[in-house]
Amino acid sequence: MAERPGWHGIPPSADRYVAPLQLEAPTGDITEPARSPALWVELDYPDGTRRTMKGFAMAWTATTVRAQWIEYSRAREAWVDAARCRRRTLTPRPTHPA
Repeated sequence: MAERPGWHGIPPSADRYVAPLQLEAPTGDITEPARSPALWVELDYPDGTRRTMKGFAMAWTATTVRAQWIEYSRAREAWVDAARCRRRTLTPRPTHPA
């Protein structure tokens, strides 16, 4: 029997995803970098819970950040208050000799 390509196992459930509270998308003076800095972002949810997610700053203004993170195997984005974000340091992975 030939191996089938694609997903193997039970796929993650997208119906459990609840979007966090977010700000309106700003207009004007938005910085979109060539390389998105890594960050920690605190997200508030409609049920009152708060989660800190590992993500990236995709764009920003003086007071807001468009954060991107992975949740339920999909990239998610939200505009959040810049005070809810802090820089995250990425550790370089060791390279293997050729």
